[in-house]
Amino acid sequence: MLISAAAWRALVDAGVLVVPLDAEHVELRSSAGRGVLRVVASPTVLNPSDIAELKNRHRGQVLLVVPSATPAVRSAVDATGWSWLVDNRRQVTGLVQLAGQKVSIDTRQADTRSSRTRPGRVPWGTFTVVRRLAERPWAGQQQLAAVIGVSQPRVSQALATLTEQGLAHRTPAGWDVTDIEAVFDWWLRSYPGPGGLRTLWYGLESPVHQSEAVIGLLASGDAGRNAISGDVAADHVAPWRAPRRAVVYAQTGEDLTRVGLTPADEEDATVELIVPKDPGVWPRPTAEGAPGSAPLADPLQILWDVARAPGPDTDEAVRHLRRTLREHRQRARESRAA
Repeated sequence: MLISAAAWRALVDAGVLVVPLDAEHVELRSSAGRGVLRVVASPTVLNPSDIAELKNRHRGQVLLVVPSATPAVRSAVDATGWSWLVDNRRQVTGLVQLAGQKVSIDTRQADTRSSRTRPGRVPWGTFTVVRRLAERPWAGQQQLAAVIGVSQPRVSQALATLTEQGLAHRTPAGWDVTDIEAVFDWWLRSYPGPGGLRTLWYGLESPVHQSEAVIGLLASGDAGRNAISGDVAADHVAPWRAPRRAVVYAQTGEDLTRVGLTPADEEDATVELIVPKDPGVWPRPTAEGAPGSAPLADPLQILWDVARAPGPDTDEAVRHLRRTLREHRQRARESRAA
């Protein structure tokens, strides 16, 4: 994620509310004013010449997130009128500039758990091919390309990579995974997360009711697509345990204080609102949704979110969901063969 949970909370504690507008832009709101900023996160340390290069690349306002910054780099960022955060996974400090006013972000002890997001370009197309193959076999590359929305050469490249790893193969009926359990293992080990922007919230009602309230708020505005994932979605697909946290994906974020939620720390959050960069989190148009609510996220997305959900019985919840997804896939294969 471009902004960590600790950085998000540090901003909130300083009186700055973060509302994601898309996977790379946020609206920051405070008593000093509000502004729309592009979030630029660097996994490496920058120098003043890097700031000048970034300034040439990004003409609008920027919130720069870096692991450390020398006084010279901070001065260079301040001179551009940009905002910055130093998040070294132990502490968060920064300076936000809104409407000509400066808001200091106080040092805050950060979440030191390792991030699964990796620097560099993520091959979203390859992950989406795996998503579709995990659902059922497909006749050919053209069919896969059409349902994914990418070019056939891109699908061909992804299938070649997956074949080399022993995850996919060509059968007389079309392309399929070699072993769905191996795909589940690979997904949980390799998927870097949806990227984009994530905000955390707390409420007293059940996560199911909270997710319904969030979806209602999103539907009343211009949030575009949305989908439910995590425990709440798993409870619809494979009921096994009471949901502990709702995960909602949306194309545009919202201020969830409007539905009675409050900003939360990672350990206290009952709702995650994620504006993802990964285009594969959304369900296929024909996918089944939760009754009276948003569509459910892609099945492998639900599996990934359940695997990182809080609770001592998470591993058992993952095994139960894997078994259900495997059975759904088997029925889809049998229906296709009939």
